Amino acid sequence: MNNSQKKTPIEWKIPLTSDETLSVTLETGKCLFIVGANGSGKSALIQNFIDSHREEKFRRISAHRQTWLESGSTNFTPQARKSFELENAHYERQISARWMEHNSGQKQMAVLFDLVAKENYRARRIAGFVDSKKIKEAEEVSSNPRSPFDQINRLLNLGTLAITIEHSKGEEILAKHRDSSEPFGIEKMSDGERNAVILAANVLTVEPGTVLLIDEPERHLHRSIIELFLSALFKKRKDCFFVVSTHEIELPLANPESQVLMLRSCLWKDDKPSAWDAELLEANSGLPEDLKRDILGSRKKILFVEGESQSLDARLYEVLFPDVSVVPKGGCREVIGAVKNLRDSKNLHHVEAFGLIDKDFRSDDEVKELASERIFALEVHSVESLYYCSDAIESVACHQAEILLKDPREMIKSAKDKALDVLKQDKVAKEMAARRSEHSVRHKALEQLHWKSIKENDDSKIEISVDSSYPDELKRFKELVEEGNLDDLFTRYPIRKSGVCGAIADALELKKNRKIYEQTVISLIRKQSKLADSFRKRLQPLFEALNKD
Repeated sequence: MNNSQKKTPIEWKIPLTSDETLSVTLETGKCLFIVGANGSGKSALIQNFIDSHREEKFRRISAHRQTWLESGSTNFTPQARKSFELENAHYERQISARWMEHNSGQKQMAVLFDLVAKENYRARRIAGFVDSKKIKEAEEVSSNPRSPFDQINRLLNLGTLAITIEHSKGEEILAKHRDSSEPFGIEKMSDGERNAVILAANVLTVEPGTVLLIDEPERHLHRSIIELFLSALFKKRKDCFFVVSTHEIELPLANPESQVLMLRSCLWKDDKPSAWDAELLEANSGLPEDLKRDILGSRKKILFVEGESQSLDARLYEVLFPDVSVVPKGGCREVIGAVKNLRDSKNLHHVEAFGLIDKDFRSDDEVKELASERIFALEVHSVESLYYCSDAIESVACHQAEILLKDPREMIKSAKDKALDVLKQDKVAKEMAARRSEHSVRHKALEQLHWKSIKENDDSKIEISVDSSYPDELKRFKELVEEGNLDDLFTRYPIRKSGVCGAIADALELKKNRKIYEQTVISLIRKQSKLADSFRKRLQPLFEALNKD
């Protein structure tokens, strides 16, 4: 069977934790990528395929594979190679193969033997045709496919590895750097170079129709070469089946014609895997690349939040909602767009999308409309309103008091007093009131800039007059400061711009470092269920939506 021929598809029935069965169809020349977090059962699922398809030819390239070589020599005889294949097939079907590689050194020698044998077989065929004066046939064998050594060297070059391999007359495989004419044994190559060669040799030397079960092919390969090298390698064996377990999300993204099996968890019974929480994302699903990246390996529920991966938002919500995948998307516009796009493509996946954004200056009607689309606006000005709420301040104060052997009540009072001292400053009060008023003033001004009113104005100069809420906001701000109401102040105003966060950290003897304070809050939420519940209560609409069946 040549690379253009197809073998009958393979049906794989995967038991699900829902007591249903997921049917996956494997086709030659196409990959099934298995993605999921550590512990979700990827390696166990590969073992399930081996156990349930005993009639299929397969080669497993395990995640715990050996990548070092004793030498580049092929010490096998043809008979020894056959004996090893039978012995290895027996071991590969043992349950221990999931975590232990038997005869790992011999496996590498067998692959090198196969590589040399394939090279020699090709050379003999060409020579035979030439001797028989069948030049056309000799040229065809010479060009399609190319020598396995040539194919590997082209792959190495594609992966920007500045090295080639060659077959010496003494049946030893040698390597050579591009800038050197002196060859050396491949056992002396770098770990990444050696892994690339062994992985490629495994794929290129199997028989047509083989199922290649590859667990974490990205191991020992630099991220800069994974996508190009592996994608090109897989395409060289269109006569084989590929099942690839990976943590490298870019691989399935680079191969949109492939299926993706998303694993979330694995159910064990009597120390054996019995079922998986899994979902199949079909090839060419039509999902935008950024959204496909978001859902690959995610849990069933995704919460899109503002900020970047290390932002205050992401760290806090990951702790508060451990059973939900939290994905930072930058600004509120990106969060809203991501949720709507995933909801609009619900027929392509089974992921539930939610969004959480800062309320900023949104009206109650705007907040209600967003909530109907599972996008929730914080009932506070921004996420700092949570980090510096009274419950958080008191929890950190008690933590510090225990460490410093101080009275927690005094530390709580000191933190709140220092915060209020900052907010009592006239320049701070005016800035906070002005920032709060900015949105309403801008909104009122824009309402007057309708195209019809512009058309009816013959003057080249447009004058707009709007009422400012600044005097009322300044009055309200000062009243809240006088009351000592920090929670309402943080909820209503962009306090993070006032310097008050550093003052609180300083009062709690955290070196005026708000980052240390915020890290402490995260740590205490993990340890104190009462504090975590307090935060979730402040996010009640979102919390209730996430916990609905």
